[in-house]
Amino acid sequence: MNSLISLVKRNIKIFYRTRGNIFFSMLSIIILVALHFAIFRSMYADNWIYVTSQISGLIIERENLTWIADSLMFSAIIPLGAVTISLTAIGTMVADKETNALSDFLISPIKRGILLTSYLMSSFIIGFTVLSLFIIFFCIYFFVMYGITFTALQLGLIVMAKIGSLIFANIFMLLLISFLKKQQSLSTLGSILGTSIGFLSGAYIPIGMFGDIIGALFSALPFLQLTVLTRQAFLYEIETITPLTHEMLTGEIARNFGMEVWFGNNLISTQFTILISGTITLFLLIGLVIRFSRMKKAD
Repeated sequence: MNSLISLVKRNIKIFYRTRGNIFFSMLSIIILVALHFAIFRSMYADNWIYVTSQISGLIIERENLTWIADSLMFSAIIPLGAVTISLTAIGTMVADKETNALSDFLISPIKRGILLTSYLMSSFIIGFTVLSLFIIFFCIYFFVMYGITFTALQLGLIVMAKIGSLIFANIFMLLLISFLKKQQSLSTLGSILGTSIGFLSGAYIPIGMFGDIIGALFSALPFLQLTVLTRQAFLYEIETITPLTHEMLTGEIARNFGMEVWFGNNLISTQFTILISGTITLFLLIGLVIRFSRMKKAD
């Protein structure tokens, strides 16, 4: 246990000590927020005005629809940030390979399970801390802009979505990064993933704009599934804030705006969405354990 705690502390210190780690881990988030307030916020609010105008008997203030647009964007930050922060935090492993520190760990009395857990735990703690600060910011922003606060139940759902996102992201990223040997390769992976993850999760562009085939492909991946679960948590109290109900927003509207998971013409329930993303994460964890058990030095 002492070895595990020491390794976790070491990894966390390296993350915060390395210049640029925090900035690059949040670069995709910064891009998303900048695009939202520069372009998408007003555009999505206009889209929601058109969508709700098709529902007879409803009069909804633009402020409420802007709140929906903000909620859809802010909620996407959590799964997006979980991946990008994990990528940077677990990147310590690549540095350990280059300095041969990983080889030393692998031939030391430290068990491989402890070494594996240390990378996951340190990255999880970093991600949990940073995303918690984002959630605090969301609470302040919504209160200042709209006089709205998260309920205790809503906060609980958001935290659970955050934990689920971090578990998947850390396991996925550690498995991926375990095959890299150079910092240059890590930088390339970061550039590719940092750009693509925003599209895969439906954060940059509503999933409905990709068409049925691409939409179905993205829906099969936990990136979008976790984004949908987080968005449902953010919009959980929509009936008390707006005249809209959850029933009004189900179907084509929710599908196009990434608020539900659909495969073809089949709606996937929240419970089954959790089951799918959990099962994929479990298989990735099994693959990760096998990968670490077979590693020789820093291969």
